[in-house]
Amino acid sequence: MGKTLIVMTAVLALVAGACASDVTESDEFRSAQQELADVEARLTEVIAERDALAAGPSTDRYEKASKNQALLVEMMEDPAAYGSEDEWLDLVDMLAVPGTYYGDDAFGGVGWRAGWRNTMFGNVDATITTWQRWMSDDGSNAGSMWTWSGAARNGEPFDLQGIEISTFDEEGLYTGVTVYYPYDDAEVKRRFAEGN
Repeated sequence: MGKTLIVMTAVLALVAGACASDVTESDEFRSAQQELADVEARLTEVIAERDALAAGPSTDRYEKASKNQALLVEMMEDPAAYGSEDEWLDLVDMLAVPGTYYGDDAFGGVGWRAGWRNTMFGNVDATITTWQRWMSDDGSNAGSMWTWSGAARNGEPFDLQGIEISTFDEEGLYTGVTVYYPYDDAEVKRRFAEGN
């Protein structure tokens, strides 16, 4: 950076000297002006890079992802407060990029909207209570521990505990979520169909 300042000072001195004399605008003068403009532009870039490095990693993604995660947690705990099934799903869609993957350790993977429809409304009356959540410092990954509960397909009560791991893009939108259970797949499916 010190060399850049020395070069810039030398160029400025040349330009100032050229301007002070009665020299008319020549190709040399225009060339010196262009070099000065180039040096100033590069100096501006270097200063911006330095300032960005000094500021550390951006917290913008973290803040946006954290807000989206918190909103989704609220929506899962009281789906009826967010309107009809389709209204709830429309809001959930706004939290993710198109094509987001929804993976489930027991039931397999589907698209984001279909995964949430199956989880919250697929022949069950369900809520998800999140009891612990976390997020990486840069907002790229997050997770939670939760209890999924409601009425099973046969009307009997069910509850399942699990964790989810999520990923986010630079704008804090979900790019993927995968759900895992501490039970074997057969037990998850049995509880979901028959209750506890």
